[in-house]
Amino acid sequence: MVGEEVLHLTVAELSARIRARQLSPAELVESCLQRIRRHDGTLHAFVTVTADLARREARRAEAEILAGRWRGPLHGIPYAAKDLFDTAGVRTTWGAAPLRDRVPDADATVVRRLREAGAVLIGKTAMIEFAGGLGYRFADASLGGATRTPWDTDRWAGGSSSGSGAAVAAGLCGFALGTETWGSILCPAAFNGVTGLRPTYGRVSRHGAMVCSWSFDKVGPLARSAEDCRFVLRAIGGKDPLDPTTADEPLVLEGPARRRPPQVRAALVPLDFSKHGEAESKRAFDAAVAELRAMGVRVEEAALPAFPAAEVAGVLITAEALSSFERHYRSGAVRELSDPYAEHQPAIHAAVTGADLVKAWRVRRALQQAMAEFFERFDVIVTPNFMSVAPPVAQDLFEALPYPDPVGAIGNACGLPALALPAGAGRGGLPVGFQLVGPPFSEALLLDLGEAYQKRTAHHRARPLMR
Repeated sequence: MVGEEVLHLTVAELSARIRARQLSPAELVESCLQRIRRHDGTLHAFVTVTADLARREARRAEAEILAGRWRGPLHGIPYAAKDLFDTAGVRTTWGAAPLRDRVPDADATVVRRLREAGAVLIGKTAMIEFAGGLGYRFADASLGGATRTPWDTDRWAGGSSSGSGAAVAAGLCGFALGTETWGSILCPAAFNGVTGLRPTYGRVSRHGAMVCSWSFDKVGPLARSAEDCRFVLRAIGGKDPLDPTTADEPLVLEGPARRRPPQVRAALVPLDFSKHGEAESKRAFDAAVAELRAMGVRVEEAALPAFPAAEVAGVLITAEALSSFERHYRSGAVRELSDPYAEHQPAIHAAVTGADLVKAWRVRRALQQAMAEFFERFDVIVTPNFMSVAPPVAQDLFEALPYPDPVGAIGNACGLPALALPAGAGRGGLPVGFQLVGPPFSEALLLDLGEAYQKRTAHHRARPLMR
């Protein structure tokens, strides 16, 4: 078995050892499985552990590498997939009791692409039921109960990709896949102290993934570094004929056009910490901004376009989610969900009319145009991820996280990419993060900045003390 310090290495570091034949993929997978057995009874990060499959894939990867057939940096790396990605012959529950026994017969495109890159599927991670599309007030709105952050197992790992964030932070896998409709990659990245990438809408195929909100859902990685996120996006991104919403935009993540920090204009969007924020989180964010300035990034405080982005996003996401899960209402299966409000969502939103939805779509389009003009002046947005650390698992989330998320609302309404980066410790020594948001298809720039920041800091190297 390999030591804990190895299990917390980045994909880049693990890959270098594997390629140099200093680390066996089979031994790495077995060590991850042993760690899952030891800690997941407390964390609840996994719904299904694919131990036999992982061992077979690891042995195959090892044989290929020994034969000189190295597929790239993900070859032999164990990963986990949020339990809304179809996996042939392996149950995929969408985090929901009505689907606890659902077993698909084909893989999602991202799962197939990762297999082609040589990555090893070690399990399916816990998530909020139906990815939170029907709303939820408590962290235990999930098939396996609340997922806990390894930094403090009395606290929540974040939604809805909670298991993916916790699994990476705890050293149970090398990286994990998550999805975001509004906050579901950035939130677990913040609460678990890992790096998360929300790609541009349409950048990554959603074929074979549960649909929550058709015009909002995005697929991306949670990992230990920005460099690792680049590796994963390179493997899973790009046009897919099986998903008509994937974009034709070429996936170019490196090359001579890469910009250095002094060439980057950043819009600083501060949040009001005075009412609900924590002073420790603000200090960590201010230090991150100071580090960006020390790198040479030209940071200037700016105001976002004045639009009701949160209201528009909320109306559209709810309407699309109710459509996505309509059959579960018709069958009555929705009454099996953990969240008591889920079955009442159609009645709660009955007053929303077709005219309201058309207006929301029109405002959304105007907002997208306003943000296009905003990004003519700036290359990226710099803003806090959350203003507080992970809340207790038993606390009402409406009370625990009462503050607005203006950048998240705009970013998701406009389909913008974002990179969540660890920024140090907040209250109680728990992780704090910040985010970089860019215009559509600017993932390369966000990752370049993230890598430059992580070369100067060690926040992404911190790991929880687990017994």
